[in-house]
Amino acid sequence: MLNYMVHKLTKNNLRTTLNFAQRHYITYKPKMADYNVRWAFNIITWKPTYEEILSASSYIQLEEKERLDRFVYQDDVKSSLIGRLMMRKFIHISTGIPYNELTFARDERGKPYLVGAGDVPINFNVSHQGDYSVLAGHKERNIGIDVMKVEPPVNKNVPEFFRLMTKQFSAHEWRTIKGYRTEKEQLKCFYRHWCLKEAYVKNIGVGLTIALNKITFVINTFDMSVGDIVTDTQLYVNDVLKRDWKIEETLLDEKHGVAVAIQVPKDYVTEPVSYSYLNFEELVKEAQPLNPPDQTFANSFLKKSMKPF
Repeated sequence: MLNYMVHKLTKNNLRTTLNFAQRHYITYKPKMADYNVRWAFNIITWKPTYEEILSASSYIQLEEKERLDRFVYQDDVKSSLIGRLMMRKFIHISTGIPYNELTFARDERGKPYLVGAGDVPINFNVSHQGDYSVLAGHKERNIGIDVMKVEPPVNKNVPEFFRLMTKQFSAHEWRTIKGYRTEKEQLKCFYRHWCLKEAYVKNIGVGLTIALNKITFVINTFDMSVGDIVTDTQLYVNDVLKRDWKIEETLLDEKHGVAVAIQVPKDYVTEPVSYSYLNFEELVKEAQPLNPPDQTFANSFLKKSMKPF
């Protein structure tokens, strides 16, 4: 669950950056609607053909492909592959940089960044868990997203699971969680809060210095419906209400919740964005090969098994 943001280049690369922007950014003029997006891809229902995996192998960088091939299970390869393809699609349509000229590297903390874009403003975040890979992108504001699947804890009962997680939530949040009568409802509320915290932490990045139990989300709309976007959840840090944060929550289906956290000026007007559910054909509509299709990668993928749980 990494936060992918455009990397600010050093002065030594300024000339290259300016040439890059002059050649591409001015030429391509994306639509304003492309600047603020929410995408979801159901990786479980996607049963990729050999031809789809073969073509996808040509749309990502060699080092990305090698990283994906090290996963043991096919589920993990699909989740990460879709995340990488969503990143490339969003940056391409939002900046106009040619698809096959997008190059990612990783910083000293292992986080990917876009090479050669300089100060072209673009912010995006990817998450995958359970059945979905999701992306939130914004042209102007930094953004964090997280998706969570509501499922029983592995090898633990609910009270023991909650005991182990005690320090991750504030007293108010635990009162909200345990205010539900059944363990099923409590788990659903637990994962909702965890999803909110992940979205916020991913937005602010590695600079987080405050304990998670000092971050409190106050829920005002308790019942969410699939597709409806809840925007009245409030964020408190050290008991101080953060009015410059906008929170969006929704259910992708009955078992998967997703949260987005955006920090904006107090007078900044932002409308909640509905999720577009992409299929593979839509995802690679603008794709252009970076390298030849890799039969070895495709064969390796098809030999991998799905997770046993």
